Amino acid sequence: MNPSEFDIIILGGGLVGLTAANLCAQQGFSVALVERQGPHLTWDDNHFDIRCSAISKTSQILFQEMGVWDSIVKERVSAYQRMHVWDALGFGEITFDAAEVGEADLGHIIENRVMQKALWVHAKQSAQMHFFVPANPIALQVEPEHVFLTLNDQTNLKAKLIIGADGGHSWLREFIHIESKQHDYHQSALVATVRTELSHQQTAWQRFLPEGPLAFLPLNSGLSSIVWTSTTEKTKTLMSLAEGKFSEELAHAFDYRLGSVLSTAERRDFSLSRMHANHYIANRVALIGDAIHVIHPLAGQGVNLGLGDAQKLVETLSSANKRASDIGHHLVLRKYERARKGQVLSTLLAMDFLNRTFTREDTLSLGLRSIGLNFVDKTAFLKKKMMLQAMGL
Repeated sequence: MNPSEFDIIILGGGLVGLTAANLCAQQGFSVALVERQGPHLTWDDNHFDIRCSAISKTSQILFQEMGVWDSIVKERVSAYQRMHVWDALGFGEITFDAAEVGEADLGHIIENRVMQKALWVHAKQSAQMHFFVPANPIALQVEPEHVFLTLNDQTNLKAKLIIGADGGHSWLREFIHIESKQHDYHQSALVATVRTELSHQQTAWQRFLPEGPLAFLPLNSGLSSIVWTSTTEKTKTLMSLAEGKFSEELAHAFDYRLGSVLSTAERRDFSLSRMHANHYIANRVALIGDAIHVIHPLAGQGVNLGLGDAQKLVETLSSANKRASDIGHHLVLRKYERARKGQVLSTLLAMDFLNRTFTREDTLSLGLRSIGLNFVDKTAFLKKKMMLQAMGL
């Protein structure tokens, strides 16, 4: 069977894969998107997706330039103007306010399904996009000038480049034997949507507990998305509690900062680990998003980091294409790897440092981090620098 031929094959139709697909199509590349299952495009508006992400200003600008931001906003987003962080064991507190950097907000809390729907619908409107859904890859052959991908229904695809956006357990990364460094945090994150007695005040709240951080992220209709990081054993216990008892434990752990927790929707838990691929590329292969890095969720930077990968990779490919260079050549792809590796590593290390620092209970650590939080809170230029960094500006 003669293979269908494209410029680029993308494995994975999540947020990062769809972003890369849309960007590639807008640059004139023909794209084959391979995904195990299509997204859910309809849902009950009275319920929120349990999976939410904090989207930075840089990611918002990317969505605007792609032409999907208005669709996302029309569906449902929640801007937050402030972020308040405090230490449960110490006396340190810090508040970030968008007004201090002349911005209307610090970012947006958005349901993953809302973003995925907007990206999917936008991609479907492009003549450059071709969908192979549902489908799974089963074999890949890399030749000097092309790659040949075989799907589980025996469909054969040919392209100059294949991009892996297929998650932390990436089929592509494993198939081409790119090794990775992994670390188990022995922590789990419990996520849920809750209603609180007091208003969240369009503020992202985070309290550092001895076992890990507890975050309340503002949603519409007065609801909050929580991410409660704790030891794996404690998370199992929390998952087993009846709703009323869990709500009591949650409000207590949050020091009743938003009053009582009135209701809690479905709870899910995820084990936490760090992963970083030794290489981001191979000949005619590039990885993006969770296929190359899985980070601690305490600062909510995972999705933004992946979107940055997609943007930088497509910029690199577009530049090469304009010079009539081979977009799958190792030297072209190396430019993308060099451009991203430093930022990814610095983010990984920063998340590890924060997680270690705020889970230590010795007197010296407690004193130093409390002094540090309060010092930054009172030092305008440091706060401004940290806010701009987190916003991606």
